Amino acid sequence: MNNEQYSQVLETILSYIKQNISAEVSVDEASNFVTEGLLDSFAILSLIMTLESEFLIKFKPVELANPDLQLVKGLAQSVCDKLAS
Repeated sequence: MNNEQYSQVLETILSYIKQNISAEVSVDEASNFVTEGLLDSFAILSLIMTLESEFLIKFKPVELANPDLQLVKGLAQSVCDKLAS
């Protein structure tokens, strides 16, 4: 994995989450934006579409069922994996 690429993807995800939450909540790589209630279902789909558009990738619906993608670091890693393939 390219660390610079991972950092860019991570920053994109963290920035999106911070822009879409109303409270001042600490968000980092280990945050689970689903179980912590940071994003609602519409915001999650919007985040996925933002990542697909910005990084020119596509997620299959079955991939989105992976619980690892609920974690900031899991989603960032998945984006980087797609960019590498």
